[in-house]
Amino acid sequence: MRRTVTLLLLWLILLSGCHKEAPYRSAEGLIFGTLYRITYQADEDLSDQINEALQEVNHVANPFDSTSMLYAVNNNLSMTVDSTFYAIYSVARRVYEQSGGAYDVTIAPLVNAWGFGFEEGYSLTQVQVDSLLELVGMDKVSCTPAELTKETPSMELDFASVAKGYASDLVGARLRRAGVTNYLVEIGGEIAYSGRNPRGAAWRIGISKPDLDSLGLSQELQEVIDLPGERGGVATSGNYRNFKVTPEGRLYGHTISALSGYPAETDILSATVLAPTCAEADALATAFMASGYEGSEAMRKQLSSDVSYLLFVSSGDSLAFTPISSPSFPQSH
Repeated sequence: MRRTVTLLLLWLILLSGCHKEAPYRSAEGLIFGTLYRITYQADEDLSDQINEALQEVNHVANPFDSTSMLYAVNNNLSMTVDSTFYAIYSVARRVYEQSGGAYDVTIAPLVNAWGFGFEEGYSLTQVQVDSLLELVGMDKVSCTPAELTKETPSMELDFASVAKGYASDLVGARLRRAGVTNYLVEIGGEIAYSGRNPRGAAWRIGISKPDLDSLGLSQELQEVIDLPGERGGVATSGNYRNFKVTPEGRLYGHTISALSGYPAETDILSATVLAPTCAEADALATAFMASGYEGSEAMRKQLSSDVSYLLFVSSGDSLAFTPISSPSFPQSH
């Protein structure tokens, strides 16, 4: 009898050990010139898989890396692309069409000319803007999973508005491949998430108040929300962190209108988008910024029902604003 009890206790101990939950782990570092922070639940350290995913996107979409695929395409060294490049391009192309051309990743020459890319930037004349606009338009490029073609060799692509979101998705996909169901991947503010946080609750994030703060020192939150569903992506775009000031004291932000060729002077100070993927949310947030509130309302009708958004719409010349959200956007805590 004693032996039977001992075996039963041993079996119960083994069972309890089998059901022990895996710990939550964290990883952080620098990629694409910005910080990434990742929290995930796993029995083992998955840093290798995370780094592999990050470097895959970096090799494809970093325009400053002379060994990247995007650098080769922009400099006409090679038009050969791969499935990752094509996937990023495809998200951008879809949002380009949804936005009526307000969002356009071929805007790189104008981004550079206004000082948000490789160059310092300068005051452009209308003639210069019109000349650069000749190099802009996703209808002038085409892409397959193997090759990209450009109507004009001088055309360049800028994936900055979608690459971080895609990278967050790709890290999430690699974590799921390793059996992870609970994670939050954040790269420069663009988030892919799944499952629950370490407390067993929905992942909770804060949305910053749109204060002019080029150094990112302000941490004042306007909204705090629980991320809905089992999996998704969220991204925020705003000109209040990345802007320039002219010698005359005039401010202009980094969102450039592909339609006018000038920095987008819209009534949207900040756009936060929830979507099935972070890449889609990333591109749509920029599209909302470039389109303004009226344009965003028109664009909204083309979006699927699983996309929701929160816009901080300017109330006038100051930074006073009105939060406007779609019906399905989570309520703030």
